[in-house]
Amino acid sequence: MTSTGSAPGGKGHPRGGLFCAIDACLLAAALASAACGPTGPRSGALPPGLAPDSARIPNPLAVYDELGLIAGDFAFPAVGRVAYLPGPADSTYAIFALSVSNSALRFRRADPGFLARYNVRIVVGDRVPPAARLETSERVRVASFRETARRDESVVFQGLLVLAPGEYPATFEVRDPASGNGLSVRRQLSVPGFGPGSVSAPLIVYRAEPRSAREEPPALIINPRATVHLDDPAPLVYREALAADTAVAVLELLTAGVVTLTSTDTLAGATPLHAAVDSIDPDYLAPGTVTLRARLPGTEAADSAVLVVGLAPDWIAADYEGVMGFLRYAGTPDQLDSLRAAPPRERARVLRTFWKQRDPKPETAANEFFAGYFRRIQDANNRFANPAGPGWLTDRGAVYVTLGPPDEVTRHLDTREGPGQSQVWLYEEDSLGFELRLVFFDPAGTGDFRLTSDSHRVFQEAVRQLYS
Repeated sequence: MTSTGSAPGGKGHPRGGLFCAIDACLLAAALASAACGPTGPRSGALPPGLAPDSARIPNPLAVYDELGLIAGDFAFPAVGRVAYLPGPADSTYAIFALSVSNSALRFRRADPGFLARYNVRIVVGDRVPPAARLETSERVRVASFRETARRDESVVFQGLLVLAPGEYPATFEVRDPASGNGLSVRRQLSVPGFGPGSVSAPLIVYRAEPRSAREEPPALIINPRATVHLDDPAPLVYREALAADTAVAVLELLTAGVVTLTSTDTLAGATPLHAAVDSIDPDYLAPGTVTLRARLPGTEAADSAVLVVGLAPDWIAADYEGVMGFLRYAGTPDQLDSLRAAPPRERARVLRTFWKQRDPKPETAANEFFAGYFRRIQDANNRFANPAGPGWLTDRGAVYVTLGPPDEVTRHLDTREGPGQSQVWLYEEDSLGFELRLVFFDPAGTGDFRLTSDSHRVFQEAVRQLYS
């Protein structure tokens, strides 16, 4: 079956330790063979329709693909992953989790609302018959036309396979039969085994019910993108361990390869399967990616998972440096240099402090400053693109993102030395609190307008005045 529901949002989170124990949310039913509800970087060419495009911003699909997740293209922006848990006897449960937005599907009216379909086909192994196979047709029903255009994560699909540990080629196909759009990806699966004393890789979940026996199908809804944003509540982590007695497991948080925090927890459950659902205090999550590593006390062997920490929906980066690239116009040079220089242990604190300081209405769920800031980046990218580079990285893009649209623009042709042209942008006192006049010059007439040296100095002073 399918489920329509976006990831939780809103400001605020529980206070307390890094990994705070919580009561698991009970699911209505155990996960079936095809039920509804992101492993390390990979090399190789990006799939068709997802080629590197420096002009496209944001470009979350390219980031997810870089991190090793299954990513669709811009016509079908789905993201998926495979997670593993102990299965019956010596087998392993492989869970395929897929995230897709309503806007990726073609809906038709079907009273009392609108209906869309998508097909999922998974084949594991290259023999006949394959090691495992799953084929299903899913339906998505929404009540209003407006819901059909949702661009956030609004559908989560999960499919469950039972596999013996080992290496397998696998094909994942997801397609909307109405539009023909979809994804088809072939990956090599490394299916782990779970023996006594083993612990699963941490799973980022929306909700989960710990189980007591490995024969039971997992009752959880995975976060397929393994993503949380700065204004989201605390993300949930699910782990399982096999132990003859009480299971104690270590969960480590790594930022840029540095262990920044460690928690040792007792996992509940009957012998030999033990499980736990924990929340991670967001104050310790630095934007970019962090690694969650699970292991048993006294051992070095560990299994890990990547958690993507985004600034806002779609505004994600594979590392902290990429995040700082998005913020290049959000502060003074000194403020931004301070953020860039923060050591791994301090990045979460300094960035979140900076984020909150920019929020003009802390009482609301959204950060209104950055909502407008990101809109202006996209607007500038569309308005000012030229052969020299993406529109938001041009001089006019920098001014537009930082100060907003000008109150008046005048254009001039300069034919004395060729096809040169200039633009003058005027900002009135009512807009910025001070008047501003900036001159851009395009000597070759190609559309690559650059601030004059005097205007560049004036703009830098306006930035300091605006953000100080």
